[in-house]
Amino acid sequence: MKVLIIEDEDQSISALKSEIATHCKPLEIVGIAKSVTEGIEKIKSLEPELVFLDIQLSDGLGFEILNHFKEGIRFHVIFTTAYSQYAIKAIKFSALDYLLKPIDSEELVEAVDKALKSTQKDSVAKIENFLYNQREPQIRKKIVLQTSDGLSIFEIETILKCSSESNYTCLYFTSGKKMLFSKTLKEFEELLCNSGFERIHNSHIVNLNHLVSFVNKDGGYVVLSDKSTLPVSQRKKANLITALGNLS
Repeated sequence: MKVLIIEDEDQSISALKSEIATHCKPLEIVGIAKSVTEGIEKIKSLEPELVFLDIQLSDGLGFEILNHFKEGIRFHVIFTTAYSQYAIKAIKFSALDYLLKPIDSEELVEAVDKALKSTQKDSVAKIENFLYNQREPQIRKKIVLQTSDGLSIFEIETILKCSSESNYTCLYFTSGKKMLFSKTLKEFEELLCNSGFERIHNSHIVNLNHLVSFVNKDGGYVVLSDKSTLPVSQRKKANLITALGNLS
């Protein structure tokens, strides 16, 4: 697999090249770019199959490179970053891979293995979803999730609630459909909370845009737009009231 590294720090470039040479034998580094402009030029000329893309470059954000190729992306992407929780959240929403600097060898091998096994179609779908989410307001964002049939993309506004089922999570949609995913509720909490969702119980996360009322009796419970009710734990009650206050 032909690899292009887009990174503006010499030390980070050397470290990544060394890690790839030691742990990722199927990869061939065909070029290095240190800016958005140079990255675009080298993708065109070298036609890499995998791009290691630093989020923050000297002349802009690495995301700008993807925007340039949005009509014809033909490569896999692994982001690299030293910080930026916002960027990492956006990347996770689209099921893309990222590596935190300094890069961990095991995480590198895992990310590269995913890229080697991933189809070009799946990779393009993830990147297109990522770029869509950068353009659209929060309520219209989409999330990429792995299902038994492959990758599926869902508009987060259509997710009504998430309920824990052991190490799995069941998502309930406004259409009445429900689906089981092999992610824990904690993983969905990290993905969805701060995006209009609130964990109200050890077993439940709700979409605040579909919350009709919070009833502060019988221990406390919420009523959702599908007329279902869910309990609110004592520990989560204060956070829910604060979240509802922020909506007004």
